[in-house]
Order: sequence, then C-alpha cells, then structure tokens
Amino acid sequence: MKHFAVLLVAIAMLWGCSKPADTVIPSDMSAWDKELAPELKKLSDADRERVGAYLLRAKFGEVMGGKGVPPGTTIGQALEAQKKWEVEQAAKRAEEEALKKRLEQERAAAMDELSKVVTVTLVAKQELPKNFDAGRYSDYQVFRIGVQNNSDKPIVGVAGELKFIDIFDKEVGSVVFRISETVEPGKSVTWKGTRDYNQFIDEHRAVWNLQEGKYTTRFVPEMVVFKDGTKLTMPK
Repeated sequence: MKHFAVLLVAIAMLWGCSKPADTVIPSDMSAWDKELAPELKKLSDADRERVGAYLLRAKFGEVMGGKGVPPGTTIGQALEAQKKWEVEQAAKRAEEEALKKRLEQERAAAMDELSKVVTVTLVAKQELPKNFDAGRYSDYQVFRIGVQNNSDKPIVGVAGELKFIDIFDKEVGSVVFRISETVEPGKSVTWKGTRDYNQFIDEHRAVWNLQEGKYTTRFVPEMVVFKDGTKLTMPK
C-alpha cells in the first residue's frame, strides 16, 4: 500500500506538470516548434489565439526596446497577461469612444448656437480670367458672401468656411473667409472676397467649373465676434 501511495503521488505530480498552463515558454524561439507548439495544441482555440497574441506583442516590444517575454513565464501566465491586456484595451476604447461622443456633442451644440446668431450664404461667385488689358495678370475667383446678424448684439467679425456641393451631393471644394465688418442686430451685409485661381489645385478647378443652379453651399462656422468683445467659437 505504501508503494501504491507513492505511485499515486508521482502520477499526480506528473499529471500536474503536464498541464499546458504550467509549461514554461522557452526563451529560445527556435525551441518553440518542438517544446511549445505541442502544449499550445492542447488549449482551446480562443486561449491559443491569446497566447499567440501575447507572444507577438512581447516580441514586437522586444524589437522596440522592451523586455520581451520574461524568463520563466508559463503559458498560464501568458494567458492571464493577455486577458488583462484585453480588458485594459477594452476600457481604453470605451473611454476614447465616450470622449469622442462628448466632443461631437459639444461641437454640435456650438454649431447650433453659432447658426442661431448668424446666417451666412453665398450670394454669387464669379470667375475672372487673366486680362492684361484690364490689369489682371492672373485668374481670380470672386466670392460675394451675405452675412445676417440674428442676435441682439452687433457683430464685428465672422470666420468660417463655405463648402461647395455638386448635384451629386459630393463636396468638391471650399473657401475659407474672415469677415471683419460690423453687422447690427437684424441687419445684413454683403462681403466680397477674392482668391488667386490655381488650375493645378483640384478644389480650385472644381469650384471654378461649377455652373449656376447646379451646386449648393454649406456654411461651417468657426467664430463669431461681437462688438462687446465676447465670442462664440467652435471647439477645436
């Protein structure tokens, strides 16, 4: 009975040591196929993928100057480390998604507020080809932009961007502007701006070729400055 008991203990020890989780990951990668791969095959598909992901991360980190796989690390420890990393990454993604959603909400609220106090529209655009007789030595694009003050305070500055959308609802170009004119409450002004036309810039060429009645514009506000010094600004 004594020998039988010793045999049982020995079998139990061998059984325990044979569990894949207790297998030490060889420091020498050349031994992985022979010593590590057979043990990994005993794992579930999900756990095998986790160990593989852990090893990939560790080896990539080693190439980038990290410690790699610590000596003596077992398959079980690698699994736990990978699971912990996955939980941390999931929490990080959730935080990033929450931040993105909050910033989008803040931007939408700011745009709504800016759109309430000012209305901006394209009154007309004009193409002026170079004409040496008229003193124009390059091509110009001319934009007449209307600004209406819907607030109860005088506005002295409006900054933003007008986006041009073709008949296929595709944004083909835009023009950025800074208007420094006083607009009294309930009033409107028309501002004229120009830019040099560059035929080698796709957006310039697309806006130049848009025909009247075959495009629309959309105002994207950046800032409204009031006469009393206060401002409404879009979040960055």
